[in-house]
Amino acid sequence: MMNITTSYVDMYNRIHTKTHATVGKIKDLIENEDISASDELYTFLKEIEDTFRRNKISAFTDIATYRIDLLSSRIALDQRVPQKSHQLEKAMALIPDITKTVHEALRPIKNRINESRVIIKELISQAYDSNMVQYHEATNFSDFINALWRLLLNHDNFKTKAITVSQSITNNDILYILAEEVHPGKKPAPKKVVG
Repeated sequence: MMNITTSYVDMYNRIHTKTHATVGKIKDLIENEDISASDELYTFLKEIEDTFRRNKISAFTDIATYRIDLLSSRIALDQRVPQKSHQLEKAMALIPDITKTVHEALRPIKNRINESRVIIKELISQAYDSNMVQYHEATNFSDFINALWRLLLNHDNFKTKAITVSQSITNNDILYILAEEVHPGKKPAPKKVVG
């Protein structure tokens, strides 16, 4: 398990959303021959590299290589090649590799989250089936979720799977997924995990 300071769910959502939005914006800038596309891509790469490095995701070295490659495009070796067009061509050429690298780096995190979600759904369903879970309107939902997680971690029927989940994702991720999956006052309906 990676030692991280943020949650897997939060990190995955932030990077996935940022990649989608930023790459779209950069492509639009390139199509409009706006040289700021190079700066936007450089800034994006720096942010992703920093996030990957902080979270010990080895793809940060690939992202750093793309960033250096982009930076080198700002220096025209041949004065006959217009610098602006060279930078924009380089930025456009790097985008497919960058998005592939980010996607591949996020895949194990996404899989870890989805596998944990499946186990958490099973545990919640078993707890409801055993009549061990009862939510009352007067109960604070956050307190309920925390108590439910403690029950799952400590009860012999759930402990093994709960420990497996706790070794796979952060406690904040677990509480977040529990809150998403629990529907106060009723048994949760099974949902398909997006893969």
